[in-house]
Amino acid sequence: MNDYKFSAEVARQTRVPNAVEFFRDAAPALRDRAYGNVLVQADWTPLASDDDIVRMQVTVIGEIAPRDVAAYVELFFHDAFLLFNIALPGSFGGAITVTGGEFRVNDLSFDAVPFACGASSMPLAEVVAWYPVETNQIASTPIQTVLFHLLHIGRGGHDEWMQRARLNECLKALGIYESIDEIPVIHPMHDESLDAGADDSATDVIDRAMVRVLTAVQDAARAPV
Repeated sequence: MNDYKFSAEVARQTRVPNAVEFFRDAAPALRDRAYGNVLVQADWTPLASDDDIVRMQVTVIGEIAPRDVAAYVELFFHDAFLLFNIALPGSFGGAITVTGGEFRVNDLSFDAVPFACGASSMPLAEVVAWYPVETNQIASTPIQTVLFHLLHIGRGGHDEWMQRARLNECLKALGIYESIDEIPVIHPMHDESLDAGADDSATDVIDRAMVRVLTAVQDAARAPV
């Protein structure tokens, strides 16, 4: 059995009012995830602080080729990002740099802003128990389709128009046939001093759609198995 240890520096993007308590509870709730015969462990305790930059330890255990270890570390952080933001929307985002091991782990960046939409929260332990522990990279179920779209939104680089398109696909996959208001294609500058029409109305549309999607995902997580 091989044991690979990493150190992750997390430069946090956002801080919700009850973040300290939330991440204190996260330490036991998301201590590890088993992807088949590969176990990934992490200590989330450092995030139960007001520090903007924290360091945490990540360990990968299993009979696994060294070149494949980095992929499991990255997958674990992708899972953690969604788990946290489904349980407490807007709670976890930022830049993650992982060091250690023979093979380099790609730097990761997650954007929690689209998830800070005013949706309600739920216990992290319930989300962890429900969220599928899988390694497949192609969505094969409706809920995977939703989760993968949310991950694409969370990885950033999407304007409101593209976010609307992905959230619309989420609603379809969830069997919710509600229309999302149309939004215009906006210049990358999005500067109201140049055009008074470039207001925040598109953001409001996205927030309402994200609340609908996250609420549906939370309902699925609460449903009895």
